Amino acid sequence: MFNKFFVVLTAFLTLCSGCSRPNPEESAKHLKLGVENQNKGKLDDAMNEYNIALKLDKSNQTAWYQRGILYVNKNDLQKGIEDLSKAIDLAPDTARFYDKRGYVYITMNDYSKAMLDYEKAVQKDPKNPVYINRRGYTYALLKDYVTAVKDYTKAIELNPKYEDAYSNRGFSYLSMNRFENVVSDFTKAIELNPKRAVYYNTRGYAYANMKRLYDALPDYNMAIQLDSNFPDAYVNRGYAMLNSELFQLALADFDKAIKLGMINAANYNARGFAFSNLRKYPEAINDFTKALGLDPAYTDAYVNRGFAYYNSLDKKNALKDWKTAVGQKPSLDSSLKNYMEKASK
Repeated sequence: MFNKFFVVLTAFLTLCSGCSRPNPEESAKHLKLGVENQNKGKLDDAMNEYNIALKLDKSNQTAWYQRGILYVNKNDLQKGIEDLSKAIDLAPDTARFYDKRGYVYITMNDYSKAMLDYEKAVQKDPKNPVYINRRGYTYALLKDYVTAVKDYTKAIELNPKYEDAYSNRGFSYLSMNRFENVVSDFTKAIELNPKRAVYYNTRGYAYANMKRLYDALPDYNMAIQLDSNFPDAYVNRGYAMLNSELFQLALADFDKAIKLGMINAANYNARGFAFSNLRKYPEAINDFTKALGLDPAYTDAYVNRGFAYYNSLDKKNALKDWKTAVGQKPSLDSSLKNYMEKASK
């Protein structure tokens, strides 16, 4: 009885051992089905196929990679990292695996780990401008704009028509207040893709900082023409209108930006300033009050509301606001002194 049982058990173990052997050909078939389903948006079916592919062959590096991407698309970033790491373990010389994991680390705001991955990607494929551009972007996230610019420049040398590298370098120059370089890079980006509203808006912002409002305004107009719901363009154009003393137009732009969700102290203060210059003091006071509700330390809003009160003949509240402003920023005392004396009489 014992011998018979032993023979049966041995046969069962042998059979199961055969079942667990890797089957690369069948694994590849399920991998292909998984990719097809993923491209069609059938994510659950794709996940099922990748799971089968990996059960059939745990050394299928592409299946780990594809399932990792799928996890990322389903917003399960940690599982995505785990699968992409497994793919890297199996194929440590594959640059695109590091590239994708680096992207996930950026999504998780772990820029240091992202940098390690992009360093590896560039090391494995040093002539690929995409990886160099993305490493530059990671340097920019780490606020190393000088090194970021070097990477973007290298990417452009490898591909002179690389739109993203021009725009990314332009944004790094913007962070460095190198506005002429910003204009140059976004002009090139616009040549390569004239349908991106953000390019015109950013170039316009650079022109405005160079005191070239006559160049900034057409760019803001084009940005809004391309995207009528682009709040940043309305804000920037609004400031250009304020600086040009076109207060009614400025008012319209800040009003639009606020309606589009740009609700912050600066925009209420700017709209209030437009109201004040149009002598609509109750509306101005209302906006300055909203600005201070969002940011009680916003000194300019106290100063501006003080003038709105003063021009409304409410000297008591004007004096109160100016005293608060001086308390927050004592250097204002000399410029407000005469007005405060008049308000106190």
